[in-house]
Order: sequence, then structure tokens, then C-alpha cells
Amino acid sequence: MAYNDRKILGVLLGELAAVPDRYEDYREDMTHLVTEVLNLEQKHAIGRIDIVKRIGDQVNTVGMSLYKSRREDGP
Repeated sequence: MAYNDRKILGVLLGELAAVPDRYEDYREDMTHLVTEVLNLEQKHAIGRIDIVKRIGDQVNTVGMSLYKSRREDGP
């Protein structure tokens, strides 16, 4: 991983530490999302994958976890 990529990852993960938990393991899910998006960007730069769809899929996964968490907590 290039220095610039590590710096970006460090800044993003540092900012994630300040995000309030919305459900159990929320920060872990968000950390996974950030690292996955960066990995997808690297693959996109090399092989021109359909990055928009893949990032959307990753964001949707975290969004579904948030939705399920809120439904379990009730109104």
C-alpha cells in the first residue's frame, strides 16, 4: 500500500472512531466498509471493475444492518 493510501486510511479510520455506535459492531462494519471501498478502488484502477455497483452493494449491506438494528430496538 502506498504512503498516500495509508494516510487516507489512517484519516478515515481516525474519523470513524468519533462516530457514535448505531448498533453493536457498527464501527467494525464501517471500518470494513471503508477498507473494502479502498480495495475496490485499487482493483478499479487496475482492472476497470464496475466500482459504482460494488460500492453500492457494500453500502447497502451496512445500511441493512442499521435497518435491522433499528427494527429490533422498536419505535
